[in-house]
Amino acid sequence: MCKLRGCCMIAAHRLTAPLDQDRYSLLRKGVQDDPEINVFINAQGDFAFLDPMPVIDYAAYERRSEKLGLQAYARNSGGLEARLEKVGPLIPSDGRVLEIGAANAAFLELAHAASPGCSYAAIEPDERTKPDRDRLVWLEQFDGIEAVRTGSERFDLIMLFHVFEHILEPDAFLTDVHNLLGEGGALLIEVPCLRDPLLTLFECEAYQAFYFQRQHPFVYSAPSLERVLAQSGFAVRREIFHQRYGMENHLHWLAAGEPGGNAHFRELFGGSDRSYRAALEAAGLTDTVIVEAVAA
Repeated sequence: MCKLRGCCMIAAHRLTAPLDQDRYSLLRKGVQDDPEINVFINAQGDFAFLDPMPVIDYAAYERRSEKLGLQAYARNSGGLEARLEKVGPLIPSDGRVLEIGAANAAFLELAHAASPGCSYAAIEPDERTKPDRDRLVWLEQFDGIEAVRTGSERFDLIMLFHVFEHILEPDAFLTDVHNLLGEGGALLIEVPCLRDPLLTLFECEAYQAFYFQRQHPFVYSAPSLERVLAQSGFAVRREIFHQRYGMENHLHWLAAGEPGGNAHFRELFGGSDRSYRAALEAAGLTDTVIVEAVAA
């Protein structure tokens, strides 16, 4: 469990049910990009939120990621392939698949190659990545969930990868998603996990100061995500603990207190990385959690 700081108990009336019934205390004052925003965590240690709720500037989020080299590191670390290894078996051999927040559709490309019998659609309002999506002639595109909701299309699988933690009204959003699923359809949600080993196992202060940011108003773990889904009529069928960042990144954080990789650590410990990640996943101490849910 994350180390609690302070003892300020609050009632979180504006949170979605059932999280609004939890008791909260102050975890830290200030987040990475705003010293006036505080982080509160529930007594169970499985959900955290920002207060006051920030106005999210995603352009600033992209600039921050580029400045820190996070996007380049992610592109070169095989993250999409690792995700496909985890969730590929859950993609049907045929049927309708929708990704909400598809960005440049890089993961949909991998999914299409692995399961070419499906038809694929994407919701992504960002015009900057539209040229990448436009070259995929097999991809149907929508500007927003409203455009899908007004039609008659229903999907066998809806996927959200690092999208749900940005949603300010998750109950209303999940109602929309529920209505877009066909009979027997499934929902896949991948989010950053509050059980991140750098927060829980190593209690790395530099990482905690970096981790919480205004673009992520909510931070879930498997239990809190399951409770929110149940409130909206979903039953979790499967939990997948996924460690995106490996030993090299963790050692660099512990040694230097900053993100990124380290060639020396990679050379020394690269052979142990797979078993290191597997041990964290087996313990449920991961930076990412994926849940598969169906209509209850």
